[in-house]
Amino acid sequence: MEDRKFLAIDLGAESGRVIVGILKDGKLTIEEVHRFINRPVDILGRLYWNVTQIFQDIKDGLVKAFSKYRDIESIGIDTWGVDFGLVTKEGYFAGIPVCYRDHRTDGILEKAFEVMSRERIYELTGIQIMQINTLFQLYSMVLEKSSLFNSAYKLLFMPDLFNFMLTGEMKTEFSIATTSQMYNPIRDGWEEEILEKFGIPKDLMPEVLPPGTVIGNLNKSIEEELGVKNISVIAPCEHDTGCAVVGVPGEGEDWAYISSGTWSLMGVELKSPIINNESLKANFTNEGGYNKTFRFLKNIMGLWLLQRVKREWAKEGEDLSYNEITRLAEQEKSFQYFINPDDVSFLNPPSMIKAIQYYCKKTGQEIPEKKGEIARCILESLAFRYKDVFTDLERILNKKISVLHIVGGGSQNQLLSQFTANILGIPVITGPIEATALGNIVVQAITKGAIKDVVEARKIIRDSSEMKVYQPQNTEEWIRNYEKYKEVTEKKN
Repeated sequence: MEDRKFLAIDLGAESGRVIVGILKDGKLTIEEVHRFINRPVDILGRLYWNVTQIFQDIKDGLVKAFSKYRDIESIGIDTWGVDFGLVTKEGYFAGIPVCYRDHRTDGILEKAFEVMSRERIYELTGIQIMQINTLFQLYSMVLEKSSLFNSAYKLLFMPDLFNFMLTGEMKTEFSIATTSQMYNPIRDGWEEEILEKFGIPKDLMPEVLPPGTVIGNLNKSIEEELGVKNISVIAPCEHDTGCAVVGVPGEGEDWAYISSGTWSLMGVELKSPIINNESLKANFTNEGGYNKTFRFLKNIMGLWLLQRVKREWAKEGEDLSYNEITRLAEQEKSFQYFINPDDVSFLNPPSMIKAIQYYCKKTGQEIPEKKGEIARCILESLAFRYKDVFTDLERILNKKISVLHIVGGGSQNQLLSQFTANILGIPVITGPIEATALGNIVVQAITKGAIKDVVEARKIIRDSSEMKVYQPQNTEEWIRNYEKYKEVTEKKN
């Protein structure tokens, strides 16, 4: 059987990758042809995405990919959610896209709830209330009386912005649109009541396409640069978690997932959203997925905390690998320090180390000083936070979950995976690491007729991936210490 090739551009909030997927004889192999750093840039106190550099890196990746593989059929881009750029009718950028970690949304929720209640916003969108959401970023611009609105023609989320640069088309896709907190999943369209109340022009919002739609072909100038013709650009699930969930090798109906990276996103895949008082109280989200499914999940701060302390230690002259940091954590005594990883103080502090130490001091704990103590505090606390969310998930669904899949880069942290199995008391299956890229590729393959459907796609991913199973250990001890964690974190609140 002849092989089929598809190209995934997977942009994360720390790095970007250009990956070729090769489908042959029921197996899918991937090759990373280009990787690049992606970090926001502070300019005069505002945090921006360097979109021109990102696009140059994408083009460099395309050159490498098409130089090696002339028969790539299509391209798909996925990125993080909520962030956006504004484009004029003539096709120019109206300003530089701002990073969701910028401080312009500090205190915005209180101001927003004066316009519309938290309950009403959630009722209309089913999206977890977070200050980083597109709605609140836009409202901060409205309050600033931003002149950018005067020249803006369309709002394009980050993957749409790069698709626009590749094709000239100004469109968005269902999974990324739903992250905005401006999309009504019941009515399946932009929510006019929200747009009107918050002073956001309805005409600004682009047409929404279902995942797996061909957006257009590569721009002629790019095709000439690459020496190719008629290459389709497909919207997979443009939100990276949407792709990651397609890439979860789950079977049956009783599994949940964590897409683990900078953020940890824990949830299940459903055929329809859950929007009620319980899901609001637990602050769960209903993000769009492939085939009009919904990712009922919660955003947890994730390995961002570890990434930040690693960066701070590197600045001090000790550039430790994640494996070295994990080894230091393993050597420390367990259950000495507890934090709530989702505390707002950890969103983007000047120093993550000092933020963790201050949290411990404020809650009457000893202060972690050694690197291993800080790392173990983060990893144990993340596992305990997973327990919080997992308990809410089972209660809202009114069913037991028998297995948890951890996919993405964070699945490589074996200590955290074992901690998670211990506290949840169920098997944890890790892998594939590249679930997002695999999900992106299989959606393209389904669109092109190379794979029948998502069930077949997940079987191919299972058959093609390395996975590891972690069985629970010392669960009773973990549950005892979970009670201590609850005491500490509830005291802070």
